Amino acid sequence: MSNDYSNRLALGTATFGLDYGINNTIGKISASEIFNILSFANEKGIDTLDTASVYGDSEKNIGLYLNDLQFNIISKLPECKSDDVCKHFYETLENLKQERVYGYLVHSFDSYKEDKNIWKELMELKAAEKIEKIGFSLYYPEDVKMFLDDKNIPDLIQVPYNIFDRRFESYFPQLMEMNIEVHIRSVFLQGLVFKTLETLPKYFAKIKEKISLLNSISEKLNISISDLCLCFVLLNDNIDKVVIGFDNIEQLKKLVGAGSKIKKVKSVYNELLELKENDDNILLPFKWKIE
Repeated sequence: MSNDYSNRLALGTATFGLDYGINNTIGKISASEIFNILSFANEKGIDTLDTASVYGDSEKNIGLYLNDLQFNIISKLPECKSDDVCKHFYETLENLKQERVYGYLVHSFDSYKEDKNIWKELMELKAAEKIEKIGFSLYYPEDVKMFLDDKNIPDLIQVPYNIFDRRFESYFPQLMEMNIEVHIRSVFLQGLVFKTLETLPKYFAKIKEKISLLNSISEKLNISISDLCLCFVLLNDNIDKVVIGFDNIEQLKKLVGAGSKIKKVKSVYNELLELKENDDNILLPFKWKIE
């Protein structure tokens, strides 16, 4: 694998519009830094931005600062009924100042389960060439089985995947065979992987030993936790894009340089596989109960 894997990265833009992440001490990224980040990403060959209408001002900020920069933009449909799909979609286009988008995903799979006509509306927008790829942002592997059973085959799906959370892994080869583009999010489990034993909230006591092992491997290889986690997911060849989250441009620059560590991380890959966790209460941030 080449050290240059920028074409497999996508910028996660939640922090363009929200204070986001358990380890984020800086808050929302400033407008001037957004432009610097987009320019840097463009220069490094990162061609994809991941956003959503529920990410505060993220879409609007992207629209303000894109200028002549070229990106494939993926946004997401908020929880709604099928009657409101077009309204939300065209609001997204207006925010982004775009005529069309590369991808548009159902953000709430529950919405789709309750109203399958949502898929019909998305198909019509795709037929009108307003969206190149339609799909789903998922939290649970059983949702993959449902859309396959429904024969509503997406062009693109986005799922969580990281050193701890490997629930979707068994589906990856099948999805690739079906030409479904697979994008990964939550590489750093919303910042949980950066917690030390001293700063780990009591709620996560169950994985204290795994956090300790992760830190030990990081120290043994003299590799940062972020490089370790990013290289781990990049070593899976069934993944098309990895959505990376960051709090500032310096963090982004470090992540872009992580590719040089791929070989080292490969040497401990089997050790990292041992850190797999199956408890949804740990793996899904919306279930966290942190005092």
